[in-house]
Amino acid sequence: MSVEKLYEHFFKPEVRKQGREEFAAGLAVLSVAGDARIEGYVKASKPVKVLFVAESIASSSFAVDCMCSSAAKGTFCKHIWAILLQTEKKHPDFLDSKTNIEKGSLFEVVESPFKAKQAEFKKIQYQKQKARAKEQRQQIKNKAKGVSSKSPKGTTYSQDVNTAFEFFSLNGFPLENNLDEESLKNAKKVLARVFHPDKGGTHDESVILNENYQILMDYLS
Repeated sequence: MSVEKLYEHFFKPEVRKQGREEFAAGLAVLSVAGDARIEGYVKASKPVKVLFVAESIASSSFAVDCMCSSAAKGTFCKHIWAILLQTEKKHPDFLDSKTNIEKGSLFEVVESPFKAKQAEFKKIQYQKQKARAKEQRQQIKNKAKGVSSKSPKGTTYSQDVNTAFEFFSLNGFPLENNLDEESLKNAKKVLARVFHPDKGGTHDESVILNENYQILMDYLS
């Protein structure tokens, strides 16, 4: 029996229509397809992840979840419907004997070591910005009083380059003493798998990675 017949009563007609349109447009993608687990996403400006989990291949039911705002309210959303249709097309064995679906909370928020390091990097940069602002205010006061103030000894690199080195170092790639184009590209490739929105990261994290990568590429050239 088709998905349309098996599960239509779980979804509102307009939700099925929207999900069908996304499926027809080729926006529904399966990233993991197993006998008891389906992982997929629906393409958008920020891809929406969907997950199906069954206790076993022989289970008569399976739990579904989506990371969109509608699913967060406990409803069966258009993204789930689109991935159901894509599962029927690409991996129908998962749906064998499964006549019931349940809305579950399947996405666990697990912070990766890279995410923790990213947060640490942001915190350090914020503290440095505060220190620089304080130093600048003091220099302005000294100037107004006619007091000369010597700037602290600079580093070998510019502030932007130092910041970029810190970013990669905190994320597991200390490049300062061994910087070359190949090592830098490899570091970016690995971190892109963590910070890209398609991989569970965010747009802002991807932007920060690309900015620091470009700073070091410009420095090398």
